Amino acid sequence: MLTNIPRSFVAAVGTAATLGVLCSVAGERQPLGAVILGVVLAISLERTKAGRRSLLVVPVVAATGLIGALMHWSPLLGEAVFVAAVFVSIHLRRYGSRASAIGRMMLFPLVGLFIAPVPVGHDPWSALVWAVVASAVAVGWTALTSIRATSIRTPAGERIQEGTAGSVHTRFAAQSATALALAFAIGHLLFPGHWPWVVISAFTVSVGARSRGHVVHRSVQRTGGALLGTATSTLVGVLVLGHGWLVAVTIFGYLLAGLILRDRDYAYWSFCVTSILALLYGLAAPAGVSGIEVLGERLAAVVAGCLCGVLAAWVLVPVRTEAVMRKNLARTLAALGALLEKPGEDSRREFDKNVAALRVAAEPALAWRRIIRRPGLADCVEPLASCGALAEDTDAGGGPAGRVARGALRRNIGATRLALARRPVPELVPVAVPDAGSPLATLDRTLRQVHATVSAALVLAPSLPGSPASGAGTASG
Repeated sequence: MLTNIPRSFVAAVGTAATLGVLCSVAGERQPLGAVILGVVLAISLERTKAGRRSLLVVPVVAATGLIGALMHWSPLLGEAVFVAAVFVSIHLRRYGSRASAIGRMMLFPLVGLFIAPVPVGHDPWSALVWAVVASAVAVGWTALTSIRATSIRTPAGERIQEGTAGSVHTRFAAQSATALALAFAIGHLLFPGHWPWVVISAFTVSVGARSRGHVVHRSVQRTGGALLGTATSTLVGVLVLGHGWLVAVTIFGYLLAGLILRDRDYAYWSFCVTSILALLYGLAAPAGVSGIEVLGERLAAVVAGCLCGVLAAWVLVPVRTEAVMRKNLARTLAALGALLEKPGEDSRREFDKNVAALRVAAEPALAWRRIIRRPGLADCVEPLASCGALAEDTDAGGGPAGRVARGALRRNIGATRLALARRPVPELVPVAVPDAGSPLATLDRTLRQVHATVSAALVLAPSLPGSPASGAGTASG
């Protein structure tokens, strides 16, 4: 149904069509780069719910447009500046939501400039002009499609988390920059004709990862999605390349499928993006070069890029998956305590945001649990997620007895947070419930199950010095 089409897809199609017309009217000899940049920005602005901060895109893209020009006309300098820009964009997250928003605005045009198989514009001056035009068109279409909402969920894990230790963001920035530097070097050394494939893979698995386990998990998804995407898109490319409108329809078909399926599993998104990139590079390939001829090289480049990301994440100041899960569990429990104390839409929305972030942090452990069944913190995710509706239902009972019971539940939540912080844990207090089948009783049983799972998991996984999740919990609910 048309109402299920994501707004970001509508904005992307509108942006591509508008920029195509503008490039044609202006006589631009290389319109593909500007169109790709605009499409990437349109998708990114909608997914991050930038709102009024969308206006920041224009000056930020004006600056990063010069990086794109450098990468095509002075490769070594451009690549060094690109790596530095990625480091800065991630490092800014330690300075709060406003600085983090600017960092995200930096990343999106960098991605768009980099994945384009041709430069944005035909010289440095036109690259700057078309970068600004593309950002303005993307902002306009994003604003237009936001007037009447269609149907798209807020992406899980995109939330900017306040209070995260600044050193963690610096570590992520250093890991991403190192992975990209390795990818540039290996790409030029082993894949001189197709080095961007290595860098795109390293960028995809490194930037935005939550932990070293998350990088490995993304790498597996990226490799699996790229394997299938490269194979199918190569065959599709043989049929559609050379037919402009058919190529455009195929590319936007992949884009629509990727946007719809992205939140279900990253492998779907990887499959669709790889397919799009294969078609785009097929458009820019020299005459007589078939995608089938470079199929093996493309897959090898994807694996090499993923290995660059994994190496940096596991060797350079690694962030442990278990520590990140502890931190997110503590935040989700704190949000649940706030929901019990003051029920309402704002409290429920905050709880749901924390649950979404917890699911992203636990992705590696949840995937591993499907292979080897072993008790762990991942077993807390779904029981804890179910507590939101139960906490709202407990407010319906009201009365002094209900308030006392909710207070006891909040004290038990505080005890579980102390366990996550590896501090002395008091005994759980009894919760007086009039009915064993009431929401209060169900919530009490669920929280006791979560507490038991946390206690057992932390016995199996002893703490290490320097854990980024130290101080993950306090006694307060």
